[in-house]
Amino acid sequence: MQRWSIFAVGLSLCLSGIAALANTTDTHRIEGAVDASFYASDSDLASWLRGGAGKLRFDEQHDGIRLNRVFVDYTGRLSPTWSGKVSLNANNDVAEKIDVLEAFLEWRPIPRSAWRFRSRIGAFYPRLSVENTAAGWSSPYALSSSAINSWIGEELRTIGAEVRIVNDLPGLKDQQLVLEGAVFGFNDPVGATLTWHGWAAHDRQTGIFSSVPMPTVSTIAPWDPSGEPIPKSKPFKEIDNRPGFYVGAQWQLTRKVLVKAHHYDNHADPEAKSGADYAWRTWFDHVAVQAALPWKVGLLGQWIGGSTLMGPDLGLWHVQDVDFDASYLMLTRAFGKHRFSFRYEWFDLQPFNDPMSITNQDKGNVAMLAWLYQVQKNWRVGAEWLQIRSTHCQTDICFWSLNGLPRKTNESQLQVSLRWSFGNSGE
Repeated sequence: MQRWSIFAVGLSLCLSGIAALANTTDTHRIEGAVDASFYASDSDLASWLRGGAGKLRFDEQHDGIRLNRVFVDYTGRLSPTWSGKVSLNANNDVAEKIDVLEAFLEWRPIPRSAWRFRSRIGAFYPRLSVENTAAGWSSPYALSSSAINSWIGEELRTIGAEVRIVNDLPGLKDQQLVLEGAVFGFNDPVGATLTWHGWAAHDRQTGIFSSVPMPTVSTIAPWDPSGEPIPKSKPFKEIDNRPGFYVGAQWQLTRKVLVKAHHYDNHADPEAKSGADYAWRTWFDHVAVQAALPWKVGLLGQWIGGSTLMGPDLGLWHVQDVDFDASYLMLTRAFGKHRFSFRYEWFDLQPFNDPMSITNQDKGNVAMLAWLYQVQKNWRVGAEWLQIRSTHCQTDICFWSLNGLPRKTNESQLQVSLRWSFGNSGE
């Protein structure tokens, strides 16, 4: 902790200098934030980051006052049609280092018809979320992300090339259609952290050069020791030299309605292996909706459903063969400088290879209530209450309970946050 404190002081001094230069030109833009929080966790389980089976980022032994995140986003225009972005992030938990969240080049050629082309190459988040839309892929509505976006932040990134086609629909006032697709590599292990520690809700993102600590007991029991958690999973790794892809569409009606739909498939060979890391064949469908309701209330929602599998083919299934789905609805409203948000979620992680209903499951819900207050342009305070309820066995006895873990868990957390931001991230 002392090492992190020294690092934080030095980094804050650097950020102060960067902030003085932020937004001084139209060509270069720098924005970022420093997040400090007080966490009060209530759980009988240690966090998955500490080898436990809990779903919270900080457990009762590691909560309290934490400098939980620092990030800096740089965007620069290289020419009239080319720009670049780099997003740096530092977490204060089990890995105290700076890493890259995104780094890509974007090409926006001058339109020659009603169709406008956009393309990106590098490492970046796919445009799935309607929740994490602020600088540093953070949420302007709450302190934590939903279970869906927590998982995306943990182990999903596009490292490849993406093409988008945008059209303002002729004859349909204020309506826009977007078609997009991407080809990528270096995401073969996606699905590992979801299977091994289950769904979670937190504010932590994994850098593309980082690894994620794993719990000692797998959420879903494998049919072979090769499916047990390894000490650390490296989510951004190429193992089988087979490219993955996703395709999607987006429809927008002014600022009133936004609908997104995507299909993702990393096309990995589940039997391929590099060191201790297996490739996981993971695919999913995804739908997101954002709408403006009466009385200035905003509605956000996402659903995701798919499967992931790894290890040798055992005949009827693989070593790990898991179906997953999750969804949430959020209501949010701003009152001047105050914003209140309520989110409710459902999640499920079910083993396909479960003929006798004795393996584990991860089924439950999350309730979240958040308040954010923009005190000044560069200062924001907030508070959030989060509760996660889970059921881990379909029957009275399963591998989860045989490992001495409770069949049902109830974890809650209170977080009080102070953010100092600079650039447009404070607006």
